[in-house]
Amino acid sequence: MNFLKDPNKMRFISLIVAVIGLFLILNSPRLGSISTSSWLRSVGGSEDSQKYLQMLEGYIDSYRVIGSIFLFTGLFSILNKNDNK
Repeated sequence: MNFLKDPNKMRFISLIVAVIGLFLILNSPRLGSISTSSWLRSVGGSEDSQKYLQMLEGYIDSYRVIGSIFLFTGLFSILNKNDNK
């Protein structure tokens, strides 16, 4: 993969990863709600409200963690001063 050796292309890819991470973090409540609605349909459409809230919080937290990992990885790659030249 020779194109990954170019520092400008790597910074661009890192920027894209960071933007995706930021998107996931900022939209985690909406994405979590969509995922929870999908889960609710898959279990028959009826579930205890406490279980629903647990699943909602779990999905939101999952999107936040994944987004944080993407954001951290992207920003770390962009700000890394060790360019292999």
